[in-house]
This record gives sequence, structure tokens and C-alpha cells, in this order.
Amino acid sequence: MAPLTATVLALFVLLSSTLADVPQAEAPELSDIGLFSKEADNRIHVLVRRTAGRRSYDMYHGTSEQAAASIIKTGFRPSADGMLGRGVYASRDLRKAQGYPGNLSPADRIILKVKVYVGKVKKIDSVNHPLRRTWHVHGYDTAWVPPNSPQWISPLTENCVWDPNRVKIMEVFQGPAAAVGRLKSLLNSMKAGHCQPWLLC
Repeated sequence: MAPLTATVLALFVLLSSTLADVPQAEAPELSDIGLFSKEADNRIHVLVRRTAGRRSYDMYHGTSEQAAASIIKTGFRPSADGMLGRGVYASRDLRKAQGYPGNLSPADRIILKVKVYVGKVKKIDSVNHPLRRTWHVHGYDTAWVPPNSPQWISPLTENCVWDPNRVKIMEVFQGPAAAVGRLKSLLNSMKAGHCQPWLLC
């Protein structure tokens, strides 16, 4: 039993130090990890899930000033629908976030920088993917469109996160100077008080 415990501990340390730095394109799907004996598998599976649950990426979310203020005050609300279904949309590519919301002039858009704890990720690389809108039903926390997917509408990467609690506001990153000033002041006052779960304090 002692050698097994030492093996599990060593694997946990290894996973902790590597998974946090794994590019999203190479992030393993947890259901595909089956490299261990049945005796060790349950412990390893739990450790891998815990490690992956902490895996995070800095991303960007494009919105309006009014919506950004609401997000800062009360957290994200999932979009009712979108290319990947219901969820909170964000991208590791700033250019993707800069295109939203589509009904606003680019000069009026606000970009929030967020920390996303992706959990279990499903790659959706085609508009015809069978899980494109139902990935969450199959146990995934985040849907991810890789950059330059050959059968996707946009060449830019995007993510849809089912649980808004996985998305934490880091900063007001970009937008009109006056709007950014107002939003930064609001964010700082929110962080100065009791730090809310949707803020990265």
C-alpha cells in the first residue's frame, strides 16, 4: 500500500506542475485518461479531476459599459444561446472579444479580462459537431473552439463556460477612456469591500 501511496503522491505533484501550463490545445480530456491499474485508477482519477478543476486561463470578454457594470456588481449571467449554446462566452484571443457586442460601434465596446477555470473541456471544431450545443449534458464544463478550425465560422478561438462561477473578473482591460475610468472605479470599490466570488481579488 505504501508504494501505491507514494506513486499517487508523485503523480499528483507531476500533474499539478504540468497541467497548469499545458496549452489549451493539448489539454487532456479526463475521460480519456486510463493509463493506470484498476487498483490505482480511482485515486488517480480523483487527483486528475482536482488538478484539472484548478486549471485556468486568462481570457477576454467583450460587452457594453452598462453590461460590464452589471457584471462587476453581480457577476456573469450565461447567454441564453449562442454558437455553442447557453453559457458565458470568452476568448484567449483579444481580437475575438473586440468583436462583441456586434450591435455596438468598436469604439464603444468594453473588454473585461477574466480568469476562467475551465474544468473538463470539450473541443468543438466544426459547426456540425454532434455536441456543439449539448456538451454540458455530457459532463463538460467548457466548450472550446480551437483557432483556425477548418469547419468553423470564425478563425479565432472561443470558449463557452457553463457555470458562470468559473469566470472571475480580473480587470477592465480596454474601452473608451471615460467608460474605463468609471468601470475601474466601480471594480476597485467592489474589491475594497467584501470580495465577491465573481471577482479575482
